[in-house]
Amino acid sequence: MKNKKKSRRLIIAAVVSALILTTGVSFTGCKEKSDEPSVSETSASESETVEETTEAPTEPTTEATTTTEHVSPIENVNFSMGSEKSDINEIMDYDSNKTYKAKLNEFVREGDKIDSFIFVFYAEDGSSNISSYKGACGISVDNSCPAATDDGWYQSDDFEMDVNSAYLEVKWDVPSEIRDYINTGDKGSIEVGYWWGGLQKLRLSSIICNYTTSADIPVDGTKTIEPNKTLNYGREAEKTARIPLSDMISDGDIPQYFEFNVEADGELQKYAGAFGISVDDSCPDKTDKSWYQSGNIAVMTNSNNATLYWLVPDEIKEYISSGGDVMLGYWWSQQDTVNLKSVTVKYSNNGSSPAVQTNADTNDKPKENNNSSSAGKSSAEIVKDMKIGWNLGNTLDCYDYSDYATDGETAWGNPKTTKSMIDTVKAAGFNAVRIPVSWNDHMNGDTIDSAWMDRVNEVVDYAIDNGMYVILNVHHDDYTWLNPSKADESKVKARLTKIWEQIASRFKDYDEHLLFEGMNEPRIVGGQDEWTGGTEEEREVINNLFAAFVETVRKSGGNNATRSLIITGHAAAIDEKAVKGIKVPDDDHIIVSIHAYAPYSFALDQNGTSTFSDSDKSELDKNFDFLKSTFIDKGVPVIIGEFGSLNKDNMSDRVKHMEYYVSAAKARGITCFIWDNGVKDGEGAFGLLNRKDGSWYFKDIVDAAMNGLE
Repeated sequence: MKNKKKSRRLIIAAVVSALILTTGVSFTGCKEKSDEPSVSETSASESETVEETTEAPTEPTTEATTTTEHVSPIENVNFSMGSEKSDINEIMDYDSNKTYKAKLNEFVREGDKIDSFIFVFYAEDGSSNISSYKGACGISVDNSCPAATDDGWYQSDDFEMDVNSAYLEVKWDVPSEIRDYINTGDKGSIEVGYWWGGLQKLRLSSIICNYTTSADIPVDGTKTIEPNKTLNYGREAEKTARIPLSDMISDGDIPQYFEFNVEADGELQKYAGAFGISVDDSCPDKTDKSWYQSGNIAVMTNSNNATLYWLVPDEIKEYISSGGDVMLGYWWSQQDTVNLKSVTVKYSNNGSSPAVQTNADTNDKPKENNNSSSAGKSSAEIVKDMKIGWNLGNTLDCYDYSDYATDGETAWGNPKTTKSMIDTVKAAGFNAVRIPVSWNDHMNGDTIDSAWMDRVNEVVDYAIDNGMYVILNVHHDDYTWLNPSKADESKVKARLTKIWEQIASRFKDYDEHLLFEGMNEPRIVGGQDEWTGGTEEEREVINNLFAAFVETVRKSGGNNATRSLIITGHAAAIDEKAVKGIKVPDDDHIIVSIHAYAPYSFALDQNGTSTFSDSDKSELDKNFDFLKSTFIDKGVPVIIGEFGSLNKDNMSDRVKHMEYYVSAAKARGITCFIWDNGVKDGEGAFGLLNRKDGSWYFKDIVDAAMNGLE
C-alpha cells in the first residue's frame, strides 16, 4: 500500500436561527502572525446569536452563529508485524487428529493483509527426532476468490520437509493470488494439517502470523522519547517496560499508534512480547483492572534490532487514561536482554493542545536547521535511519533483451520479484531496498507503458508495505540513450524530464520512505576516461541534468516538494575529478550517491587479488574520509549506492571485506547499499540471495554486513 498523508480542512458548522446575512470562515493552521486569537480559539465561547433593532421599524435580522469543529489531519500508517497464538499444545496425530484450526481474528484486524504463517511443532516427548513432515494449510477466502479450492476456502498443495531435530517450524507463504481475498472477519480461520511424518504424534506449540497493516488515523502530533530501559525476559520484574503517558502526551490527547525500537547485543531471531496501556476501569475490553494488554506479538529477524508497531484498538481509545502508562513486554528472544531505545507515539486531540513533532533531545524542542520538512525527517536523518540497503539488481533494470526474451524482468536470469523475496531481505536485517529500473524498452515515444509502471509500482509496494525505505531510479538508460554531451543535452534533458514527470506523478503521495535517484552512472559509454572522471563537458552536462531532475520533481505536487532526491557525479565514480565535479543543487533535501567497488583489484577485477589486506582497509578509509570532508562535513548526506565483492571462492576474505567496509562507512555517517545481481558463480558474480528458493547463497557475508553496523 502507499504510504500517504492526507489532510482535511476544518468543518465549519453554521447555526442560523433566521435569515443568514453573512458567514465568517477561518481555518486553523493557516493563520498569519497576529496578536489576535483565531476563530478556533474564540468561537466556542464568544459566538452568540445577536438581534439588533433601531428606533425606526425594520425587519428583524439575525447574525449567523459559527462554530468550529476541530477535525484532525489524517495520516496513513502501514507496517509489517507478527502476532502469535502461543501455548496451543495440541497433540496432532496423523491417524486420528490430523488438523488444527484457529480463528484469524486471533491474529489480525479485519482488513489486514496476511503475508505468511509459521507453525511451531515439537516431538510429543520433546526429544525424539521428528525426521520428516508432510502436511498442508488451508484458509478462509471470499467466495469471489478465483483461486478458491472450495466454497469460501483455499487449501494449499501438500508440502514435505526433512527434519533432524525434535523441533520443527513450518512456514507457509500465503499465495499472492489469494492475499486480497482472505476472510479476516469473525468467521475466517486458518488450518494446518499433518498427514504423515517420522513420528505419529507432534505437539503444535504455537502459530505465528506475519501480516501487513495499512490504516488511516487522525494525527495532531508526534512525539519520540528515548527511555533507554533494559528488559530481561528471565527476570519477572524486568520483563516489562512501563512509560508514563504523561511523558509523551497531554491531557485530552488520544494515542493512536506506537513504535517501539529495541536493540540487543546479538541476533534476536524472534522477539516475543506484548503491548499494554492504562484504561479506565469502565472499559468493557479491559484485560485486567484498569489495564488493557494486547495479544502476543512475534517478530522474526536475523538482526540485533527491531521496530515493533502497535495500532491502538479503536474500542479502547476513549477509555485510555493519559495519567497512566504504556507498556512493552518482552517474553523471549535469543538474547537475555534488550534495550528499549526509543518510543514514538502519534496522537490526536480536540484541537486544544499544540500539535507539534518534538524530539527526544534538546529539552523536547524541535531541532533547528536540520532541514526537516513538515512531513518528517530530514535527508540526513533518513540516511542515518536507513542503516543498510540491498539492491534488486539484474531484474527491472534489464535492457536490449527483445531479440532473445519477451519478459524484461526475467531476461537476465532472475525470477520475477515477489513479496516473499523482499520479506527475506528485511528479515536478514536490511531496512532499505534500491530498485534499479530501466525505462527505455518500455516506452512509446516519451510515454511509459502503463503495464510497466504498474509492475514497478507493485514491486515498490512490496518494500513500502514492509516499512522499508525504497530508492527508485533511472538505471541503464545511461547505457542506451542518456548521452551527457553538449550536442545531445537538449534532447536528453527533454526525455529525462518526461520520464521523471510520469514517475513523480505516480508516486507523489508516497511519504519520505520513497526516494528518487535521477540517474544511475551517467557517462558517455566508451568515452574518454569513462570510469575515471570523464571530461569537463560531461560533468557540466550531468550537473545540468540533475538540476532539471530536481526542478521537475519539486513542481510535480504532493510530497515531492520535500522528497529526498539523490544525485551523483560522472559514472557515480569515487574518482576525485568526478566527486569534486558534483554541483549540489540549492535544495534542502539532496543526497549524494557514490558507487565504490573498492579496492578495485579485490572487489571488481575478476583476475585481481582474492585477499583483503590492511592496505585495502587504508584505501577504504581514505575514500570515506574524502566523501566525508567533501560532503558530509558541509551538511550534504552521502550513501554508497552500490558496492560488494566478486565471488572468487574466497569466502573468508569477502566476509572480512564486507564487515570492514560497512563499519568504516558507518563511522563516517555513510549508509551502504549492497549490489546483488543474483549471479552466484562465474563472471560478474555478486549474487547473495537465491531468489528461486529464498535462501542466502552466502549468509556469512550478509551477517558480516549486519555485524559492521554494530
